[in-house]
Amino acid sequence: MDKAFFERWFDSLNTGLDALSEEECGRLFAPCAARCARDAFTNLYRDLFEECGRDVDLFFSRIHELDGVSGHVVAPHRIYEIEFMTCNCDLHVVAHVDSPKLCECSRQSILCMMHFMAPDEKYIVTRIETVLEGAPSCRFSITRTT
Repeated sequence: MDKAFFERWFDSLNTGLDALSEEECGRLFAPCAARCARDAFTNLYRDLFEECGRDVDLFFSRIHELDGVSGHVVAPHRIYEIEFMTCNCDLHVVAHVDSPKLCECSRQSILCMMHFMAPDEKYIVTRIETVLEGAPSCRFSITRTT
């Protein structure tokens, strides 16, 4: 494996991501986000969600019990906030993809996770701030629309 090739390739990926529109980023990251959400829900969030009796409000009031994540209920049954203390995406941590456009994957992953938790509900996820934008953590707002 040519390490220099991959370093150049991922550096070029940063440049390419920065040139994409939000819609293009969405299409690019949708499959990755779905896989990450499935893995995260299965391995990290499902047990707590079940312990909370599948209650989304209770889940967000207790999510801080998990490592590296925090959250809270902003408006019961309607608005939540989730915060990741660090960016743990391997594309950032291992491959040094530092474009803030990478955060679209996290936003979509949260949408997928909300679908796993409440499949009959619709949500909008909005990026508040992210590590890749220079913030100390990654924060997202989650708003129930149905």
